[in-house]
Amino acid sequence: MRELFAVACRAFPPGHRARRSDEVVDTALLAAEGSLWGGAREAVSLVAAGMHQRLRAEAARSWRHGASLLAGVLGVVNLAVAVAGLTSGFGTYSGPSVLLWGVRYGRLSVPFIIDAWWIAFTIAAAGVVLGLVLGRQSLAVSSALANLGLVVYDAFLVNGFAYDGKGHFDVFTTAWTASFPGGRQWLATAIVLALATIASRPRRLPLTYWPLALLVVGLLVLACRETRGSFFFLRWPLLVLVLLAVSFGALAPRLAVLALGVSVAAIPSAVAYLTTSSAQSASSGRITSLHHGPVMVGIVATVLALGVLLPLAQLTHRRPT
Repeated sequence: MRELFAVACRAFPPGHRARRSDEVVDTALLAAEGSLWGGAREAVSLVAAGMHQRLRAEAARSWRHGASLLAGVLGVVNLAVAVAGLTSGFGTYSGPSVLLWGVRYGRLSVPFIIDAWWIAFTIAAAGVVLGLVLGRQSLAVSSALANLGLVVYDAFLVNGFAYDGKGHFDVFTTAWTASFPGGRQWLATAIVLALATIASRPRRLPLTYWPLALLVVGLLVLACRETRGSFFFLRWPLLVLVLLAVSFGALAPRLAVLALGVSVAAIPSAVAYLTTSSAQSASSGRITSLHHGPVMVGIVATVLALGVLLPLAQLTHRRPT
């Protein structure tokens, strides 16, 4: 039971004495009186008290801390998109790699190619995450701006028409035209990522965060391969994140900034999802049909409206720090 209480104390914010004090655990043991029900009750009480202290600690953070959190979240997803595109020759029928494609299907196949754009995009995406982990804003900002420039180039100079097979992001949309990201949908995310990185106050994190970020990237890449819409599975974590951030944004400004940023970044993809009923695959000639009932349209529109308007109101009515 002592171990249970020690885990429950982890709910307190880092640096709080309850996380490292045996006095709190001993008090909970005495209050439980050896009862399993009493122990469960005390553990829940510790978790509730810890979450209350976390909210109090969050209230002292500024919106710039929220920009750092937003940059970190979008930076990891952006790196996952780069890695997924770079290695898609191993897992799909429409990959950007002539080398990986050749390993799998033979030298005479003609897929998309790994060119300087994919390599530069992956390096820039990794630079953003590495700069945030190391607390080096100059590295993070320069990488985020390079990342934005590459996405702008692909969206407006390479990609002539949606899903025409010329843009690099069409690797995600060849099989399923309403998948995420695709076309010019990732441009909004790159813009929000660059702005958040510029406004952030990155602090040096333990080096264990770097392999942890790479692990998350790997899991996102695997998940996108198992989903028909590629990265569009992120709509469900996004929904939960926005609702939580909206609920506690008035108490925790960085959560309001996070909700606002991810909502703005998701608007182009949400519009494409809601307005695309069916489309023909350029490579296979199949027709992709998506269900857009009024309930789904209403949920998506409501969440995006809440994710933009309520965080703005919460941040506007906060006293300046």
